[in-house]
Amino acid sequence: MKGLVKFLAAATIGAAYGLLFAQKPGKKLREELKKSDNPWKKLFEEGVKVDKSARDFVVDWAENSKELQEVIKGGKDQFNSFVEGAKELTEEGREVAQEKMEELAKNAKKAAADLKKTAPKKIAAAKKTATKKVTKLKKEATKKATSLRKQASKKIKGIAKK
Repeated sequence: MKGLVKFLAAATIGAAYGLLFAQKPGKKLREELKKSDNPWKKLFEEGVKVDKSARDFVVDWAENSKELQEVIKGGKDQFNSFVEGAKELTEEGREVAQEKMEELAKNAKKAAADLKKTAPKKIAAAKKTATKKVTKLKKEATKKATSLRKQASKKIKGIAKK
């Protein structure tokens, strides 16, 4: 279905193109084609002439059309304005990025200084806690070892009596 639509669109455009830019009336062209030894070659040559004529017309119109030249100039002006705006935004973006980087550096220095101040206290507190735990574990281990020695001693005495 899409192929048929494309074909019909192309045929319509081709017909309009031929009618607008034909150098000879259709009747005269058909007569020449009938008299020609190679009608396809003749038809091709006519197509080339029509194409050249159409191209020349479009080029001439584009070069001499004040309206088109004004549209082109307006487009160029708008593009240049856009480029200038982008440059300004880029410069503003650089300034904002620089400010943010300076702020990050300042915050990092502050955090490092705070850590440097609090680290010794935290280390001392951790040492104290670890020392207390180790002391407590030593006491528990000593009690457990003493208890195990007593139990072992009782078992050995019991075995020795038998």
